[in-house]
Amino acid sequence: MDQPASHSPRKRRVTPETMAEAGIALTLPKVSVKSVAQSLGVSIVAIYNNIDDLPALKALVAEEILRRWSPPLPADDESMHDALMALASAMRELVHSNPGIAEYLVGLNPSSIDALRMADAIQTRYRVRYDLTAKQATWAVITVVEHAIALAEVVYNDVRHDRTYDDAIAARTDLETLPGAYDTVDRGPHAMFLWSMRTVVVGTLTLIEAPDFEQA
Repeated sequence: MDQPASHSPRKRRVTPETMAEAGIALTLPKVSVKSVAQSLGVSIVAIYNNIDDLPALKALVAEEILRRWSPPLPADDESMHDALMALASAMRELVHSNPGIAEYLVGLNPSSIDALRMADAIQTRYRVRYDLTAKQATWAVITVVEHAIALAEVVYNDVRHDRTYDDAIAARTDLETLPGAYDTVDRGPHAMFLWSMRTVVVGTLTLIEAPDFEQA
């Protein structure tokens, strides 16, 4: 008589690569030593034999997500404004496609080796392409990236903002100013994100060109 098929996960070799792969499939908020062990079909001890603790495991997963990401770099004929807007949009997509990555990005530290290398490569491209100082390049990129992460994660996401919300505001008769704006402007989450980021980019470009910027 045939034995019933087992539904337990097939045991896989535990390596940084397989742990990262399992973590990406789970998504960062669901990564735990237990969940990764179950995904790989191994014991919790087997995971701890390859990683120090949960923060190290989550960092491993986050770093692999970033290694697989290709950030847009300024083209030779692209204005700095357009390049920074493209970077902001790419950050929004990264955050929405990888739950939990925003928290990792805002907490980078010296142990975030690959993430810091990526950040440095992006800033270096801006410095060289637009003939900036190191301070100008770093300030411009970090300012735009940090605002893009915050807006994508907290403000302009598909869960918190939709056209139903906008239409209800546009229909209000007890308000004097808001309805006019909501009635004439596309207030979908992506459009609003770009509107806000354009403000950040214009302000950042103005600031780094100020005569006293380097002394600030």
